[in-house]
Amino acid sequence: MEYQFITMKNEDRVLTITLNRPPTNPLNGEFGRELFNAFSEAEQMEGVNVVVITSGQEKAFIAGADIKEMAAQDQAEAETFSKLLQGANNILTRMRKVVIAAINGHALGGGCELALACDYRLMVGGKALIGLPEAGLGIMPGAGGTQRLPRLVGISKALDILLWGKTMGAQEALAIGLVDRVIEPENFTEEVATFAKKLASGAGKALGSIKAAVHEGIDHHLEQALAIERKHVAENNRTHDAKEGLQAFIEKRRPVFASH
Repeated sequence: MEYQFITMKNEDRVLTITLNRPPTNPLNGEFGRELFNAFSEAEQMEGVNVVVITSGQEKAFIAGADIKEMAAQDQAEAETFSKLLQGANNILTRMRKVVIAAINGHALGGGCELALACDYRLMVGGKALIGLPEAGLGIMPGAGGTQRLPRLVGISKALDILLWGKTMGAQEALAIGLVDRVIEPENFTEEVATFAKKLASGAGKALGSIKAAVHEGIDHHLEQALAIERKHVAENNRTHDAKEGLQAFIEKRRPVFASH
């Protein structure tokens, strides 16, 4: 599938999705539909264990929504737009691949929400900001921010960010657990690539099953969640990678895992 604002490159089991809607990747309906379609395509790709989402714009990962388009939306259109972006981000959470947000610039509003839907958030150090500034505009996050942020950093910290429309630098975001790692600008591309390739060299089926078990079980009572875990254990133990990993351990050699 061809996209106007997105390019995808698959190499060594790592799919890199680069966002390119100048000047700051503002989210509108057209871009949102492309994200939904690209993430859907990525979800179905064979031979991909890790997905990296990054920006081709110099200063922004995604610096928020297209404000002019949002200002013209009526109530029904606003709900439809919210549902579209939520749906795109939901794909990232459910896909059985590890998803990395390579935040190489400002991640504000919908950009922060997209990053929240990923499994890892690696952020460039320096002047880039991350946060949810919507309250300052008299609006609210609508792409999952009010739900995913509290689950990640806790209700108190999340409300402080949401109610004040707060943005912050990479080190503050790291301190509260909003991002997982801060990387200096001169090393960012190389370190993200190394991180992604190392993950991708592992057992893709096991990675996918672990991720699925966590997300499917997290909102259930413990006994239900443990049953979900057992289901995924049984499913994964039938895979080539499980058999190969155990046999390699017995034979004291490095396992050769299949692609996802």
